Amino acid sequence: MIISFSEAEEEKVREVLSTLKTFEINDSSLQNEKTTIVAKELTIEQLQRCVWMHNEQVKLTFTEFEILYLLAKNPGRVFSKEQIYDMIWNDPCIGDCSTVMNHIQKIRKKIGDDSSNPIYIQTVWGVGYRFNKEISSNL
Repeated sequence: MIISFSEAEEEKVREVLSTLKTFEINDSSLQNEKTTIVAKELTIEQLQRCVWMHNEQVKLTFTEFEILYLLAKNPGRVFSKEQIYDMIWNDPCIGDCSTVMNHIQKIRKKIGDDSSNPIYIQTVWGVGYRFNKEISSNL
């Protein structure tokens, strides 16, 4: 059976196929991508969405994992609360972004990162947060 399309229909089909190709997962690119981050006793496995501290699994919420992974995959880079909010919630932060501070506090507690002297998630006063570049394997 042969199906014929008008030029406009053919163009639409090409556009749809092109869009679908961008969503294909290339296994070889995943193998080359760094999916596990190790920093001292903390291990973050992106594909399995698991976090381990001292070889014990840490239970994080979806949002907590996203924030921790964002920071850890960009060690040393400072993110403002507004940037974190925008990137994690895919929505601009309007006004107070204290929800980010609350999530950071919960993450620190769950991974045993003392907020008065944090090893993993550092506060850059007046600016935001960063993951400690000195301890990350993601360099």
